[in-house]
Amino acid sequence: MAQIAICRGDGPAKRIQLTKERIAIGRSRDEDIVLSDQWLSRHHAEIRFRDGAYYLRDLESRNGTLLNGQRLQGEVRLAAGDVITLGDHRLVFDTAEAEGDSDGARAFPPREISDVTTLGDATVEEVRRTRALKVLRRATQELLAFRPMEELYELTLDLLFEAVPAERGAVLLHEGEGREPVLKASRSRAGRPIGSVSRSIARRVVEEGVALLLPNVLDDPNLGDAESVVLGGFHSALCAPLWFTSGEEDQIVGLVYLDTCQLADAFHEEDLGVVTAIANLVAVKIHNARLLEESLEKRRLEEEMRLAAEMQSSLLPSEPPQVPGYTLSGANEPCRTVGGDYYDYESRGGQVLFAVGDVSGKGAAAAMLTTMLRASVRSWWGQDPFATAVAQINRTVAENAPLGKYASCVLGRLDPSNGRTRYVNAGHNPPLLVKADGRVEQLDAGGTVLGLFENSQYVEGFVVLSPGDALVLYSDGITETASSGGEEFGALRLAEAARRHRQHDAAGIQAGILTRLAEFSGGARCSDDRTLLVIKRNS
Repeated sequence: MAQIAICRGDGPAKRIQLTKERIAIGRSRDEDIVLSDQWLSRHHAEIRFRDGAYYLRDLESRNGTLLNGQRLQGEVRLAAGDVITLGDHRLVFDTAEAEGDSDGARAFPPREISDVTTLGDATVEEVRRTRALKVLRRATQELLAFRPMEELYELTLDLLFEAVPAERGAVLLHEGEGREPVLKASRSRAGRPIGSVSRSIARRVVEEGVALLLPNVLDDPNLGDAESVVLGGFHSALCAPLWFTSGEEDQIVGLVYLDTCQLADAFHEEDLGVVTAIANLVAVKIHNARLLEESLEKRRLEEEMRLAAEMQSSLLPSEPPQVPGYTLSGANEPCRTVGGDYYDYESRGGQVLFAVGDVSGKGAAAAMLTTMLRASVRSWWGQDPFATAVAQINRTVAENAPLGKYASCVLGRLDPSNGRTRYVNAGHNPPLLVKADGRVEQLDAGGTVLGLFENSQYVEGFVVLSPGDALVLYSDGITETASSGGEEFGALRLAEAARRHRQHDAAGIQAGILTRLAEFSGGARCSDDRTLLVIKRNS
């Protein structure tokens, strides 16, 4: 029965009996022979038994299969002693019956390739392998440490120059929507800068997603007459994708490129293997470094948003004004860290000024517009005539808001001595006047939203807040809160909740509404900013 001896580095050989008609080889855990090597494809090669013989075929792998040192083309019949090279694994094929070993397999040495030049007690192949292992050990150690991306690119070139006899090298990464290779580091072995690399070779590696060994570039029918090759004047080139495995997908983040102007055949298959291995290690490092940078950037943004939220929260009233015979209470809950709703009130010149606003959009942009709206309201809400003051606020918002952005707002003035309340509703949800006897009125006098039309005009309305009456102002985040079934809370439920708790002071009415809202939504997080302001006349 035929068998395969699997050798890696200087470790002991592992022997496997070929008991099936098809033996699949690759990185995938589903293969019959699983080789843990990023250089290999998931489904790399196969051995088939047919008509009393074994045949080896490469399964269109990314980096190819070597048989006795030559790149495998098509299907080849195996003979005893054949050496199959897959990355840094050597698989030695034998057809003899097992004998002598306790596991039923006989020991036999790997077949030496006959055309290797002897250098004392070592061969060129052994020298290359030793150098490759040394470089890979250094790469593994060097890449463990965190280093800036620019330093990582330069380290990659150092490793590549140490591994193979290249004269020039470059690292390119995919960037932008078109995923074009962008030069990140490039130089000659002597440290001199180089202006460019072969676009034709780089494009081929990117498009085909394979590593390329070009012993004689000028003889390649697809590249020999390319302008970048002719002008470059180099003879041999190596190019490997920076790729790594994420889940079940291979991801390519860029490529490494090497060439030389020395005589053709300066690079060999072993060089391609070690360059590909280095490229895989670097690709994983680049991916991890990007994830770290993204994490740090995310934390930085989160910290900035936290500070922005603190700043925005500081713009809300810390406590309501103390007005004899009245209570006031406000609440704001942004759906994100910062939001586009706000409320405000203050006692000035014997009057109580109050406002609730809601700018279009959410998040940081809406928060910035909210800050501008608040400043404008505070500048004008004490001026007369009241409707003219609101028109001036509208002009300020229109002049400063981005195109298409706007705000809705309700502004009011309460005279505590008689309860007379003047208001302007600028496209906002109509406030509710909840009477002591349970009747509810909506306050909708005013005009259009702020900021869309610079010359908008407004009218003011007025109501009288009698003892026991309450005024409820809110944003649409309250009425548009949805239940688990998708039904909105709506103005009717809001009015009913306010009516049910109208005997309480402003804080009690507000708490009753928010409790009913939480029950309705099942405690789900809000999808829009929520703002509520309540003014209650107690006597």
